[in-house]
Amino acid sequence: MNAEVLGTTSDPYYGAPTIILVLTDRGYGNEIYDGSIVLQTMMLAAHEIGLGTCWIHREREMFDSEAGQQLLRDMGINENLMGVGALSIGYEAEGGSHAPKPRKPDYYKVVK
Repeated sequence: MNAEVLGTTSDPYYGAPTIILVLTDRGYGNEIYDGSIVLQTMMLAAHEIGLGTCWIHREREMFDSEAGQQLLRDMGINENLMGVGALSIGYEAEGGSHAPKPRKPDYYKVVK
């Protein structure tokens, strides 16, 4: 996607080789929740097979703009869809790690 068309001056997807856009039907009430679950599930699945992801949160504003609506038309996508988010996905940069970070002491509290 052309960064100028999307209203940015730099690559909004951080040079990732693959971008997954998540769009939902506009106005049925759960579009943000459902789209967010889709994004999270894809992130977990990508992590499981050794890929890194980054949730990009600007698709609603991008696809609500006239340029974004035109982009949807150009791609043959229903204009009544609303952007929820996108994932940039690819192999992590050298030095990246899937190892969990150590837990902070007393980071959580069990309330009975």
